[in-house]
Amino acid sequence: MKGNNSKIAILVMTLLVCSVLCGCISDGDVAGQEEVAEFKTVVDMRGVEVTVPTDPQRVIDISRGLVDEVMYIFGNDEIIVGGSFSQSALTEGQYMWNGVDYTVNTYISKCLMPRLNDSEEVTNVGGFGGPYGGVPNVETILSLAPDLVILRDFGGDDENTINFIQLVEETGIPVVVLKYPDCFDVASPDTIYEEIRVLGEVFGDEDKASEIIAMLKERVDMIEERTATLEESERKSVLFFGAPTWASDKGGVGVTFGSGTIEVAFLEAIINAESAYSDSGRNLVSAEQVLSMDPDVILLPTWSGYHAPRQLYEEAYDSISDLRAIQDNEVYSLATTPVNSQRLEFPINLMIAAKSTYPELFTDIDIEAWISDFLKELYGVDDELCDEMMDALMLEYLEII
Repeated sequence: MKGNNSKIAILVMTLLVCSVLCGCISDGDVAGQEEVAEFKTVVDMRGVEVTVPTDPQRVIDISRGLVDEVMYIFGNDEIIVGGSFSQSALTEGQYMWNGVDYTVNTYISKCLMPRLNDSEEVTNVGGFGGPYGGVPNVETILSLAPDLVILRDFGGDDENTINFIQLVEETGIPVVVLKYPDCFDVASPDTIYEEIRVLGEVFGDEDKASEIIAMLKERVDMIEERTATLEESERKSVLFFGAPTWASDKGGVGVTFGSGTIEVAFLEAIINAESAYSDSGRNLVSAEQVLSMDPDVILLPTWSGYHAPRQLYEEAYDSISDLRAIQDNEVYSLATTPVNSQRLEFPINLMIAAKSTYPELFTDIDIEAWISDFLKELYGVDDELCDEMMDALMLEYLEII
């Protein structure tokens, strides 16, 4: 925001927020005057001490899913009044292939909390890109009179984030900042566990947060323990390969994930496999580059729509058809991960990747049953809702034994 008009607008909105938070007490409202809001101090993932309400009542959740999932488990998701929520399908990556619609348009959060689809109940304040819009709109946030803002989406130290946090904090609204794995030089599940721990402290539900962490850690540790004994010569090379339809228009065949990405960090540290692509980041590559990698296994993450293994066996990918992974039918899809953000269901893709890469180590694991049990235990859902969540993960396209 620029200029005096913006400053005046913020000042006016601040006064409005203060009047709401203070209850707009009249002279005759003695009982209201005696009510004193209770606060506590938490340390967020910036290492900053933040004074937050002991019992928040109106929360802005800018997180791409993790915060609202945790709040659902805590049983307080009804207090979310706004955040990064696209109330329409994620048409950014709309993708049709041979008459099948692979568009990713459902979040686990929206299966659990249908109210997130209702713009009259939950306002989309924007995000930092993706289907939500640009930098979150501070005036929209102020109009919702929140008593707490939780920021996970791009919780790094870039200029847009710093300016946004400063603008909100200047209005007197506390901002708790979480940092997901991509914000660190080395991505680790420990970062996600810490996010959950901080949320438990914010909402006074430390015990439930510990239960969530233990549940996730149990799954992750099981995978890591089974693959830890692999010798160097037994480690397979794996390529994370995004297959957007626009790749050929830009002179490439797909997008590969390299060092510094969450996917590769987890692949190497937990699944004990090697990344076939050694460069850093997520980059558009040519058919020649992919052929030179010649990975043992190809994993298809959610990237510009959902992509099933059968696509790589079609004529459109004839330029890389000589890859061993394609010739040997070693191409597998991961479950959908809308806008590429790690949420509570991240162990699902770890298990899919691990069983795809080392099937002999996971012969006792039935993927669908394992995922179903995980979702039921984590979220406490019944069979019907669990089936809806599994449909949202688009598991029918895994093509995994």
